Amino acid sequence: MLSRPAAKLLTMVVLVAASSVAAAQEGAPVADPLPQLTPDRVYALDAALERILQEFSIPGLAVGIVENGQPVYMRGFGVRHKGTDQPVNAHTYFHVASITRTFTAAAVMQLAERGQLALTDSIADSSVTVGQLLTRDDAAFDALAGIIESTTHQKYSQYLQTRVLEPAGMVESTFNVPLTASNVAWPHAGHVFVRRAPNYPWDEKALPSAGLSASVADLTRWAALHVNRDPSLLAPSSYEALFKRQRDGERDNAAMALGWQLEHHGSEWLPSLATRRHGFSSLLTLYPSQQRAIVILSNGEMTPGKEIRAVIESVLAGEAWLPPKPSLLMRSDFQWALGGLLAMSVLLVAVSVHRRRRPG
Repeated sequence: MLSRPAAKLLTMVVLVAASSVAAAQEGAPVADPLPQLTPDRVYALDAALERILQEFSIPGLAVGIVENGQPVYMRGFGVRHKGTDQPVNAHTYFHVASITRTFTAAAVMQLAERGQLALTDSIADSSVTVGQLLTRDDAAFDALAGIIESTTHQKYSQYLQTRVLEPAGMVESTFNVPLTASNVAWPHAGHVFVRRAPNYPWDEKALPSAGLSASVADLTRWAALHVNRDPSLLAPSSYEALFKRQRDGERDNAAMALGWQLEHHGSEWLPSLATRRHGFSSLLTLYPSQQRAIVILSNGEMTPGKEIRAVIESVLAGEAWLPPKPSLLMRSDFQWALGGLLAMSVLLVAVSVHRRRRPG
């Protein structure tokens, strides 16, 4: 007889193997072998994320972790479409919204390295510079697409594909709607009753600020390039410029860098982006001093990304963790009870109407 810990570990190994087989069957590339987290850390991460998925009624969730500059954990939970049994795995496409800005920023830095533009160049006879656009809102990033296109004589998406995504080894990322691939997470809206959204978000004009779809495997690879300051993408000085504080943010614990926000986290300012919109949630946080990164993608727009990140940090530190608590309206058990109550109310109304219509 196996001991309980051994049985848990065997179950975990079987599940990982099954996930890998499913990914291969869907034509997804098989990930490179990962440096191992200890089995107790993996088991704790799996248990924590499964619990959060259930308590917050999250349809699907994908998480990637980089430790010491290497991807060590890339796992999917839940389903791609609510009401189906189609599982999320490390190769499932998610709309990543504002994380797209980091790719636009990398493209601009490449052009600056080659002397094709300068961050101090002014835009259209104004006092606004290319560097300042990299610290501003979605419209500023969309304007940067025009600069990239006029400088390279290529469409924005074409340049990003050939000069950023492909050199980064990102084969599960696209600026098109990824509906030709079968392994795609569909957006889900709603705070109380989560429902599948009618359309996948895509707007050609917003590609530079929020147009990328990618798998957690690809984004974990992207994060590793940055924490390692990999010269195959950018020069070390360009990474320094990207992460340098440029101006204050809208909150006391936030600031703006080039394409990245900076979050005051403990004693450090961490490059980080988090967003919840159009039926998706995404978070990417870099810990450069530790060569660590955390990626969280979800097809539910109320996913508590920063709270999930805090749980992951606790598990990696070997500390006891407490799951984030959903509000009453977001609790899955409350939603089931409320749904049953509403169904009963509809039934009672229908019975009442039927009785009134019966001939006396």
